[in-house]
Amino acid sequence: MEKILEHQVPFPVGAESDSFTAALASALVIARGYTEETPCWCTSKRRRCIHCSPCGAHPLERHQESVYHCLLTASTLAFGFDYPWDDTVNPHSLPGFSGGWRWEKSFVDALARFAGFSYRRFDAISAREEVLFATKSSLDNGFPTLLRLKDEMKWLLAVGYDAETVYVLDSQLHPLPDNGCFMLRDAIVITGSRVPDMSCKELLERIASALSYEGHTALEETIIEALDRVTEENAMDTAGMLCGINGVPVEARWHAAEAFCSDENLLSNICTDKEIRSRLSDIFWTRYTKDGNDETHGIGWKIWGALGVGPGTGYAITPQSADLILQKQTQQTLKRLFAKMFENDRAVCAEIRACLKRLS
Repeated sequence: MEKILEHQVPFPVGAESDSFTAALASALVIARGYTEETPCWCTSKRRRCIHCSPCGAHPLERHQESVYHCLLTASTLAFGFDYPWDDTVNPHSLPGFSGGWRWEKSFVDALARFAGFSYRRFDAISAREEVLFATKSSLDNGFPTLLRLKDEMKWLLAVGYDAETVYVLDSQLHPLPDNGCFMLRDAIVITGSRVPDMSCKELLERIASALSYEGHTALEETIIEALDRVTEENAMDTAGMLCGINGVPVEARWHAAEAFCSDENLLSNICTDKEIRSRLSDIFWTRYTKDGNDETHGIGWKIWGALGVGPGTGYAITPQSADLILQKQTQQTLKRLFAKMFENDRAVCAEIRACLKRLS
């Protein structure tokens, strides 16, 4: 017997740094029945796609990105300065994530309620035959399975099988080695669709809690203190720390803005109050993505520039970064830029709390 699911979207698509969220987004494109004919929403043009540019030639990728925007936002991962699976960071800048975190049950449960899917989960001690049976049964019903194998941080998507082989998707479709399930760390078998049951109020409360978390606010002072104590001995480490802190919000806040600025996505299906959606769309766009407005996305690029980081360095620091951060002018520039980034988060949080009063 053979079963290969259609409408596959290799991942990551564009600026997607979180392997789990990218895999789940591609899984939900299939599970929710998106096709090339399903209309796409274009946030930049504020209308459905009319194929006015090359991006319109890849509708399934646009759907996958839309789902990714919403999942990263609903999970609150869009509002931190690190990803909770990164064990080099302690403490994390988001509530509910402790050291050694690995996609806890409560985290997946919340996403399942938000996006509307049911699932079974297996771990490293699960019987190989049981995992394969559950995976193939769900594939027969049109639902993929998320797998985490030998590479602890990387997720794959099982999208098909034949008599001998399971086929998995990441950046391309390829067969899973026969002994792959013996290296299983984690499997999330999507078993069906269900009605989403996360309310707009709960969603906004989760985001407000993340943006006002003490670990989030304390980080601003940590950055200032680090810049006040730069020496030749610690300059490289300090530059690396600030580059790492900057890397998440410059990308993740953009995903959050895309989620709130769309009129047709998983998030807009939950936040149906037109006034609230308009207010949140305005604040997320203004504070996170509006060009030339000291928005977080642009601020992040300026921080990279101050550290001598960019596409040419692979967004990683170089010895020049240490030389730059030793300069007082660079230190003052970085303090000002990070302060604006935190100010943007506070403004977004304040508007969310104002909208929550309307929902009370």
